[in-house]
Amino acid sequence: MKKIPAFCPALLLLLSLLSSAAAGFSAVSPPQAERAAQQSAAIPAPLLLAQHIGDDYSEAIIWYRQRAEQGQAEGQYYLGLMYALGKGLPRDYRKAAMWFRKAAEQGYADAQFDLGRLYAVGDGVEQDLVQAYVLISLAAEQGHQKAMKTREFMAIQLSPQEMRQASELLLRLQQQSQQQPK
Repeated sequence: MKKIPAFCPALLLLLSLLSSAAAGFSAVSPPQAERAAQQSAAIPAPLLLAQHIGDDYSEAIIWYRQRAEQGQAEGQYYLGLMYALGKGLPRDYRKAAMWFRKAAEQGYADAQFDLGRLYAVGDGVEQDLVQAYVLISLAAEQGHQKAMKTREFMAIQLSPQEMRQASELLLRLQQQSQQQPK
């Protein structure tokens, strides 16, 4: 597997993190907005506490952790984000990757995108551009705007062989997804 200079994906990750931090949190894709509207009665407002408080994230982390441990994808994602950004918790990319992965496996586009970014630079996981491309592509297919832009950049970084691997893996994942009962 071809290694790309660390500054390229690192720069991309830094720019994405800065834009996410400036906006509060990552933008919600249309499918996620629809899902959130359906679940809004089940999810109490404190789940989004971190967007509305100053430097004390302890209450938000309690809520995120509780939801994450119950298997709720949004809670898993936001707990991972707190680890990735070092907000209220020590920055820990391994733990961020673990929580992002749990949410990504449930099809949560923000988690797929952010886990893909970790794979792109090798933070908390071993650098794997094929895995990064696959995860970012899965998010892009759900309409995640940043993922759609990043996927194009990632495609340039892959060798033809790596692109074939990524395409085959994406096809297998799509077929598995279609076979699962809804």
